[in-house]
Amino acid sequence: MRTIYTIGETTFDIVFKNNKPIDGIIGGSALNTAISLGRIGLPVHFISRLGNDKIGELSLHFLTDNGVKTENIVRFDGNSRISLAFMDNDNNAEYQFYKLNQTPLLSFPETLADDMISFGSTMAIQNEGRKELLQFLTHASEEKALIVYDPNIRQSDEKELIDIRQKVDENLLLTHVLKGSEQDFLRLYGTSDARTIFSKIKQSGIKALIITAGEKPVQLITPELSKSYRIEAVTPVSTIGAGDNFNAGIITGFFKHQVNVQNISSLTEIQWDEIIGIGNFFASEVCKSEVNYISTR
Repeated sequence: MRTIYTIGETTFDIVFKNNKPIDGIIGGSALNTAISLGRIGLPVHFISRLGNDKIGELSLHFLTDNGVKTENIVRFDGNSRISLAFMDNDNNAEYQFYKLNQTPLLSFPETLADDMISFGSTMAIQNEGRKELLQFLTHASEEKALIVYDPNIRQSDEKELIDIRQKVDENLLLTHVLKGSEQDFLRLYGTSDARTIFSKIKQSGIKALIITAGEKPVQLITPELSKSYRIEAVTPVSTIGAGDNFNAGIITGFFKHQVNVQNISSLTEIQWDEIIGIGNFFASEVCKSEVNYISTR
């Protein structure tokens, strides 16, 4: 059976509005993606680490309650990761992170042909465990798993960006679908123009580039297709998790159309329209709610 793996940090988000805490949400980019996939019944495993604390227990139960497999979550004696999310008047979030006091090595599974892997954000570029992550992705690529990468680059100074860009370039060599936000690519390359970016990265073997930009159209570039997709206009309750759920949507589309490494270059325009449409739908639904994942209703 085809399996989906998401790799990333688990974070407990304490949400502030007008400088007052209003909610606490179990999150993290890859976790948000996994929860939405689990809620629609897809076979998804989450690869992460959690402390042996109350937040860790809450997170583990939340994952299993939403259909996410947790066999590859490493527990450690220490505190789980938390963040503070400060919402502005447009309900966009600015984050302040409190990192783990320990970073034990992750537990990676054996992947098979046609499996899908989604990775990105902090865990994709941190030094701790990087060798093991790249080994896992290399093996998965050799086994013909389809790999989706979302850089999710935070604001950094130029010295940090030099190191980040080098690691992103290494990650791209093991990526088939690159999906990022306009802000990600502005920070990485100084441009968000899809054609310009694709010309920079196509030699890495990227099969598709997808760029999201808030309320602006989504850009898709493949060697065979260049297209923009308008999105539904919504008044957001919160934008936390929008990009993560766009990822869940396109993975859902790949799963539905049985997309793999061998056939992704043969996708028709109509198939891409549906895949991007599912991504936009998932993102839109999350923006209408106060949680980071699609509704169970």
